[in-house]
Amino acid sequence: MSGVELSLAIVGAVDIALRHGQRLMKLCEAFKHAEGELTERILRVEAGWLSTVKQLEFMQMVGGSMDEYHKQINEKIIEMLQSKLKIVISKLERVLKMPNRDSDTNSSEESNETVTPRRWKYALLKESTDEAVQELEAWRREADPSWYLLLKISNSQIDQALARDSNNRITLFPTTSTIRAVSETPTAMNCQEYSCHLTKKCGPQRLLLTQVECPPEAKTHTVKRDLRDLARKLSHDSPRTFGLLSCKGVIEQVDATAAGTQARVTFTVVFRTPADLLDPRSLRDHLISGIEGMALSDKFDIARQMATSVSYVHTFGFVHKDVRPETVIVFTDPRATSPPAAFLVGFGSSRKDEGKTYRVGDDNWEKNLYRHPSRQGVRPDEEYTMQHDIYSLGVGLLEVGLSKSFVGYDAEGIHPISLQGIGAPSNNKSPWQPDALKNHLVSLAADDLPRYMGRRYAAVVKTCLTCLDPDNTDFGDEQEFLDKDGVLVGVRYIEKVLSQLNAICV
Repeated sequence: MSGVELSLAIVGAVDIALRHGQRLMKLCEAFKHAEGELTERILRVEAGWLSTVKQLEFMQMVGGSMDEYHKQINEKIIEMLQSKLKIVISKLERVLKMPNRDSDTNSSEESNETVTPRRWKYALLKESTDEAVQELEAWRREADPSWYLLLKISNSQIDQALARDSNNRITLFPTTSTIRAVSETPTAMNCQEYSCHLTKKCGPQRLLLTQVECPPEAKTHTVKRDLRDLARKLSHDSPRTFGLLSCKGVIEQVDATAAGTQARVTFTVVFRTPADLLDPRSLRDHLISGIEGMALSDKFDIARQMATSVSYVHTFGFVHKDVRPETVIVFTDPRATSPPAAFLVGFGSSRKDEGKTYRVGDDNWEKNLYRHPSRQGVRPDEEYTMQHDIYSLGVGLLEVGLSKSFVGYDAEGIHPISLQGIGAPSNNKSPWQPDALKNHLVSLAADDLPRYMGRRYAAVVKTCLTCLDPDNTDFGDEQEFLDKDGVLVGVRYIEKVLSQLNAICV
């Protein structure tokens, strides 16, 4: 199918989805005079559909800016929405007195239809509207990574569509300006401005601090620029959407008294934690204390959120370089029916995806465990790419799936020790050579993991762990991902990792 045909296919798919949505809104009109609980549910359905309409219209405007592969993914996403809407409409119609008419009809007669709810079936209506809300929200979670990835494309058509959205004062993407922000815009970095008090006019506020030390071989102004841009891009108000906490700013500290001729420069990145979440603990703490007692659905949710976080780090134009359980913070949601919320933090090693890499590492085995063999040791063999983050994610997903921690800590919680979870003796030094370690992890994913999480989850983990192998048909050919905006690797990641995880039902 040619690019023009794909663009037309997206336009057609959007039109069908919009017709289904109009039918859903027509059904919702029947509940305008219903009792409070049902009215509240309907408002949530209508609000969810309004946001969805804006996304669909945006897709129609910018369809020509996408690569053909990206168009194919988005067409599948829109078709998924069509399917979800059909199911929701069918369930609502079962508990309403409706004329015997095809749900796709868009005739003038339909606009005069009167929909009357059977009042004795309010319980079923509540259940159906709850499902409508859940289906729309689930679709948004799956669709959002691909929508936001559009904003990385350098194209005047995207700029014009965003300008039109801004003029309408309806914000389609809550962090549009930060994703497309450029580094030339100056941002002050002031210690006093970002002093870490835990109180505000509106009440107490919890902050999370990440310290970044400028390495001797790096240029301070480059590190400062990257952290400034990171802070700007993470200054969003949608932590649950991105799996990334909102950043309040960066503190720069200079120690001129440090040993040596060069002053020691450190930065502190200040994050705001969500007020409605409780008990922040690292994923490592959960793994060590016994994640096997966690509900299976919660483990899948944590895995999906970790994968989502990595996706958005790349969408924001950065590589993380330190994805491991120590840098994933898991919060408890006080609502009994809500899963735990996981966020990727620890941006101490992050840099722009096209930025300078110094190929400087270390011999810390507990960190090398999450690094691809080509990135281990004091002088890594290869420059860091997005695929290296995907590999690190694979190791973390393997631990979550096996419910075993590959790293432990001594009684003081300071010095790492290896554990039986990875099949290594309990000592303070990993016995694995880089390639042997990778092969062992792949074997665990292929042989042991399916018993715990199923074959589909195990296949995703194996894909992540082999994403840099030449024979990996999903990620192995680097020549496929050399587009100037770094979008294609993100599209492939969405298809082969995120979508596969989201498709698993528990």
